[in-house]
Amino acid sequence: MKDNSLVKDSKLLLYVAALAIVFAVSFSYIFNSKLDLNGDNCEYYVLATSIAGGHGYSDITSEAHNPSNIFPPGYPLLMSVIRIFTDSIFPQKVLNGLFLLGSALLFFFFVRKNKLSDSMAFVASAIILLNYQVLHFATMMMSEMSFMFFTVLALWFLYKMDDEKPFWKDVYFYLAILSVAYCYHTRTQGIAMAAAVAGYFLFTKRWKQMLGFVAGFALCLVPWMLRNNLAGTGQSRYVSMIAMSNPWRPEEGTLSFGELLGRFFETFKMLVTKAVPGSILPYLSVDYSAATTMGEWLLAIVLFALIGIGMWRFGKFKYIFLFYTLATFGVISLFSTPSENRYITPLLPFLEVSLMVGLYTVLTMGVQRLKIAQSLSPWILLVLVFFSYPKLEQLHAMNNMPFPPSYKNYFTIAEEVHKQLPSNTVVSSRKPMLFYMFSKTSVTNYLWTEDQEALIKGLVDSKVDYVVLEQLGYSSTPRYLYPAIQNNPELFPVVMHLPNPDTYLLKFEREKAVEKFRYTINHD
Repeated sequence: MKDNSLVKDSKLLLYVAALAIVFAVSFSYIFNSKLDLNGDNCEYYVLATSIAGGHGYSDITSEAHNPSNIFPPGYPLLMSVIRIFTDSIFPQKVLNGLFLLGSALLFFFFVRKNKLSDSMAFVASAIILLNYQVLHFATMMMSEMSFMFFTVLALWFLYKMDDEKPFWKDVYFYLAILSVAYCYHTRTQGIAMAAAVAGYFLFTKRWKQMLGFVAGFALCLVPWMLRNNLAGTGQSRYVSMIAMSNPWRPEEGTLSFGELLGRFFETFKMLVTKAVPGSILPYLSVDYSAATTMGEWLLAIVLFALIGIGMWRFGKFKYIFLFYTLATFGVISLFSTPSENRYITPLLPFLEVSLMVGLYTVLTMGVQRLKIAQSLSPWILLVLVFFSYPKLEQLHAMNNMPFPPSYKNYFTIAEEVHKQLPSNTVVSSRKPMLFYMFSKTSVTNYLWTEDQEALIKGLVDSKVDYVVLEQLGYSSTPRYLYPAIQNNPELFPVVMHLPNPDTYLLKFEREKAVEKFRYTINHD
């Protein structure tokens, strides 16, 4: 018996080591050492820097260091541990990679504990480590990987709960609550996992556990809510975004209830027919701007049928997979921002594992019914790995490309500002957090309004010293900023100009603006 146990342990270690190798190869191959250009990753870094520097959860890019609630604090808090020791973004990206590896390992142990073979658990988990979309987010300073890890960790703790023990005496029950609460404090989207766990307890007829979980989860939300109330930061920005017609065009106003409902179902359809198939089938090319075709509907039906079969193999835990998927789709469908497949990234491992298990189940039933064989080896599914390579090669090439010329100019100006101007200089630009990463000065955005006088007044109120006129490709600059500069050139003299493409650092003549528009200026 002891020898058998040693053999099993040795095999288990081999599987774990093999998953670690798959991760190391894929992650290092697609690794992007550069700063990602989305801007949000800079926001996370700045918040982590604020925590590490003893300023609390604040916007240190403003002179006042105002308290912030732009994102939940979970991910910056994790980043701050590394930020204490180094300002390099490299270890932050490695940390995200480790969260991905941890998620895959937890799924491996979960699948093998649900009456599926070790080889099946390995194949299902390895596929996660080769997903283009997941790897893309694993190599940037974004919250998706830490969020994903804590959702899978919550699933693992729920599995570890002892049904024979009173739940209030089970430490895993409390750990599950804390994990789900940390999900929510990492991304507000974590409310979907909370709904999934509550639904799991409800449909397994464990009413007391459900009430205990809801109460415990709600209790965990209180400290952050109290902090925001005391800091006067107001409600989450996501709440106000729900009814907006277009957050990038605030002048378009808000939607009616009917329009909101229509957008909800349109987004839900996009997730089902385009985002999910395009994210878990690596060879599929998706056009998000085109109308949904009959072929896309048929593919989605087959795909979700296989995913559903896979979920069903997980016994009572199928409810977590099912409700987490539906709740995630529901939360995403409420948002007004065009998301394509971005926000389903943390959900993809749940879908991919289910798909692999479902596909294996159907293939096994097929060979048995046709009397080809009594069983089918899960290793045959590894052939799907080869379909992942073209997308990974594309990601590798993209991550090794230099910054586009427009961003090179933008960052060059930021570096010159850092060298030549004091740190309390206030610079207004599109993507101000990206600018801050190189300038280390106070930064702010300009008002998104076609009212040029209101835009200039916003610059005055923000005590802006310089303005960057760039060509990063965002429509707000030519729509809002450029006309205000063009029609008031005396307020924006050129300080620095870089060609190809034309990028300008402009001095903002605040006193002249006050005189021209008769503003009241605060000299404090």
